[in-house]
Amino acid sequence: MAAPQVHQGARQGVPPVNTVTEARDVVTVACKLPSGFIMREFAERTEIEQVMGGGTREIVVHRETGHQVVIKGAAYRIGDTPPILINGYRLTPDVPKSLWDNWYAANKNSDLVKNHLVYANAERDSVKAWSREHEGAQTGFEGIDPEKPGQRVRGVERAEKPK
Repeated sequence: MAAPQVHQGARQGVPPVNTVTEARDVVTVACKLPSGFIMREFAERTEIEQVMGGGTREIVVHRETGHQVVIKGAAYRIGDTPPILINGYRLTPDVPKSLWDNWYAANKNSDLVKNHLVYANAERDSVKAWSREHEGAQTGFEGIDPEKPGQRVRGVERAEKPK
C-alpha cells in the first residue's frame, strides 16, 4: 500500500483555511456611525528601505491583504427601505472573526472603539444587549436642536422669534 501523498506547501494535520468551520467563525458588528465604514485587513511585514546617503535599513510596514468588509451604517438613502436599527446601531452579520480581530487589534485605542460606536460579538444577543447599554453614545453627527443650538455649537445664542 502506497503512503498518502502530501501536497507541496501543505502542513500535515492542519485543515485548509477555507473549511466550513472557518466560514462559521463569524461575528456580528454593531455600528452607530451614519455612513458606516470599510473594515480592511493589514498584515505587518518587514521591508528594506534605502537610506539617504547610501545604505539600507529594515522597517516594519503594514500592507493591505485585500480582505475587506463594508460595515453598514445607520443612515440610508431616501426611497430605500429603512434599515433595522437596534438602539441606534445597525448590525452587520457574518463578518469573518479573523478580520474583526485584526482590525480591533489595530484600532482598539481609536475613538470608534473608545466611544462605543463599534462593537462585535459572535452571539447576536450579546450585541443587542451591548447596544442597549450604550444607546446614549454620541457620534458627533447628530443634528443641531434649533431650540438649544448652544449645546452642540459654541458661541451661538438663540435669537428672539420674529413678531
